[in-house]
Amino acid sequence: MRGPQTIAALICLCLCVGCGSPAGRNELVQDQAGLLDTGQRGRIELFHTLLRDDFDIDYRVVTADGEEDIDALSARLFERLGAGELSSSGLGLLLVIDPVQDRVRLEVGYALEGSYPDAFVAYIEQRQMVPFFRSGRIADGILATTELIVQRAQRAAKNAGLAGEVWLEGSGGAGASTTAHIDRGPIEPVAKTTAVQTVGASPAEILAEYFKRMQSRDANPDLNIYTPATRQMLRKWVITPAQMDNIVKTYRNCDAQAERIDASGRLSVIRYPVRQRKCAPWFFVKINDRWALDLTVMQTAIRFGRDNSWHFELGAEHPYEYAFTDWSFDAYGFPRHE
Repeated sequence: MRGPQTIAALICLCLCVGCGSPAGRNELVQDQAGLLDTGQRGRIELFHTLLRDDFDIDYRVVTADGEEDIDALSARLFERLGAGELSSSGLGLLLVIDPVQDRVRLEVGYALEGSYPDAFVAYIEQRQMVPFFRSGRIADGILATTELIVQRAQRAAKNAGLAGEVWLEGSGGAGASTTAHIDRGPIEPVAKTTAVQTVGASPAEILAEYFKRMQSRDANPDLNIYTPATRQMLRKWVITPAQMDNIVKTYRNCDAQAERIDASGRLSVIRYPVRQRKCAPWFFVKINDRWALDLTVMQTAIRFGRDNSWHFELGAEHPYEYAFTDWSFDAYGFPRHE
């Protein structure tokens, strides 16, 4: 994990990438359409620099002005910008977003086609990127998609193959480009019944119901398995089908430990072995004798590192600390191995 000074230096480095090179050939982000502010551009450049450091993938982003067909434009830009030149192995990706034509395309270099086939590209565009774009959150959509690109790179590095990948079930159409639906407004969540039977249900049973809802892609924020504060928070969130798929896939392989209830009997935590670094804990509150999932603390107190390992936000206080007194944490908030 990088310290603050290193990250600050990387941001400065990112902002200077391409300095002195012709026509911005080595710039990681070219925002010709003006969709990003300076901070958003810096964050994207930082994450894509880390992607190159970790997996040797040169990932560029261009927002276009709608003067050319996006498929032809992407192919031309891939060559003109030299996508892949910043990789020692020539591994290049180029994301082109055109708000005028309302199209988005992820161009994949030849050396990466085995790791990022068309079905994967279509999946992350349609089920991760576009839901953010619909709400006008362009930078968030780019970064959320980068997370899935990192996960695919991790599996490729381990020669894990494609078996078990959720995107293999179909993406609503293969291909590298799709309609972006920029500022079209969010899709209404799947409105299944909110009358979940929670009387007498344990925290583990509430969590099982949550996973069941994620598996069916039910993003309804008003389910009574959530605390009132969580419902209010979720109404403002963008929860994509790809995110829901990823939750189910990740926790399917996690070994839940026994529920840890505090002395008052009001709070509960379900956590996982430290070695399962991608399995973040879950928090529950008992309200009127019913347990409910508290995602607000997860939002404020838990962060994920560059390899998607969870850690506590430094300085973030929360009432669930009692459940971790037998663990130790490093200087960045990551739990130490048992």
